[in-house]
Amino acid sequence: MADLTERALLDRIRAHTARRLGVAVGIGDDAAVLDGEPAEVVTQDFLVDGVHFRRATTSPEDLGHKALAVSLSDVAAMGAGPVAAVVGLGLPTEDEPSPEEIEALYRGMEALAERSGCTVAGGDISEAPALLLAVAVVGRVPRGGRPVLRSGASPDDVLCVTGALGASAAGLMLIDDPRLGAGLAEAEALRTTHRRPAPRLAAGRALAAGGATAMIDVSDGLALDALRLAVASGVAATIELERLPLAPGVAEVAVAAGREPDLLGATGGEDYELLAAVPEGALPALRVALDVPLTPVGRVERGVPGVRLLRDGVEIRPARLGWEHGAER
Repeated sequence: MADLTERALLDRIRAHTARRLGVAVGIGDDAAVLDGEPAEVVTQDFLVDGVHFRRATTSPEDLGHKALAVSLSDVAAMGAGPVAAVVGLGLPTEDEPSPEEIEALYRGMEALAERSGCTVAGGDISEAPALLLAVAVVGRVPRGGRPVLRSGASPDDVLCVTGALGASAAGLMLIDDPRLGAGLAEAEALRTTHRRPAPRLAAGRALAAGGATAMIDVSDGLALDALRLAVASGVAATIELERLPLAPGVAEVAVAAGREPDLLGATGGEDYELLAAVPEGALPALRVALDVPLTPVGRVERGVPGVRLLRDGVEIRPARLGWEHGAER
């Protein structure tokens, strides 16, 4: 992918595939949607040593948790609940994990699966150039409900985000350079958030039931994922940086690293919160229904599909909107 961004490569793949009977939504959303009542969703994510994690700074339990969590987050973004996961495990021939490490990896995964009502139901094991996990999850939309796609946002919708932003990016910065968190009370909590993200399954179902028109999980950065939602919906999205709910400690880490706190929150990635477009009138009830805070951070408008970042009304153009495979980091 050296010469292609992830989006460009997906466009080329899409041109050579077709959606057939039984599949309602194919390539291009957080998960595929299968026909049926209730509808089922299917998603898969990879974690590769040296790309998505480093064994030197990631325990096997944390890796197992995160490998399942990132796929559960996609299911959450569709407004569905998980049913089963199948796991592809690639083991390097050099520095192969011990049987005890592999058991610990699956303990971390099973602990999250139990809390999420998901069964680790199978998979495959193979030799690989590096340690990797490919986790596919099947989820189910509540009966009578509908999956929430990226493509349903309408002008005048409000853009809202669950929870808090920036903790994972700040946590990774602290793992790489502990000096950035010297004396910071939240330092360990930030590192834990990076290592063990919490998929917003209950919030996703509540947003779907409460009228969210479009939704995406914030995996590669709020700004970049807002762009993806806007392009899929054919609308313009505006994010107001001063409204972003930064996690405690994020601003301090950003300043210590010479970064702007609001841009770290907007572009840092791996938050695994949910970004949803909702009718303004639905906001009060949704804020009561969700098990986590829901913060309005922007709006949907008519216009050329894209995203603008504003700080006190002035447009800000960061060097990058988030992390995308094949793009400069």
